[in-house]
Amino acid sequence: LDNSGASSTENLAGEVTGVVTLSADVEYQLTSAFVVRSGGSLTIPAGTTIKATGGTAAYIAVERGGKIFINGEENNPVIMTSAAASPAPGDWGGLVVCGDAPTNKGVNVTSEVADLQYGGTNTNDNSGSISYLVINYAGAQINSESQYNGLTLYSVGSGTTIDNVAILNGTDDGVEFFGGTVSATNLYLENNE
Repeated sequence: LDNSGASSTENLAGEVTGVVTLSADVEYQLTSAFVVRSGGSLTIPAGTTIKATGGTAAYIAVERGGKIFINGEENNPVIMTSAAASPAPGDWGGLVVCGDAPTNKGVNVTSEVADLQYGGTNTNDNSGSISYLVINYAGAQINSESQYNGLTLYSVGSGTTIDNVAILNGTDDGVEFFGGTVSATNLYLENNE
């Protein structure tokens, strides 16, 4: 899939502390970490394309207390992929969401990616919604104990909606759940190492 109808290009990096809405008319270049902080909200409309250029230092993360709304549609998904001319698995770090739901790791645990806190006691915690998303060429080994995945869910609560997500050509897990109470439906995983 190629949502290449964008009329301009913008870089994505840094932090979201307020309410930010991207535009499907812009092709976004993810050049480093892009983190939605607690209290912040990031909305990505249908048809938006984000191309990562920063290697595994480029990822999107949602801190516990932050929210992401990925509003793809069946025939117009949101696409997160590599910007490389010859893309390969492991070209970028993927999408990370941290929540406040229970995990057997405890409370206030530090995530493998981005050093964010996760884990709590709120089973109904809401980190937003993710629908009709394609993640391509993400994931990588950080060290012998830690990895980037296509989609990493740390203690995400049942107030979060995740459906119709395709994770393709990754170097680690397509999706990895660290505890939490979220239900994800219609996950399609292909060619993840």
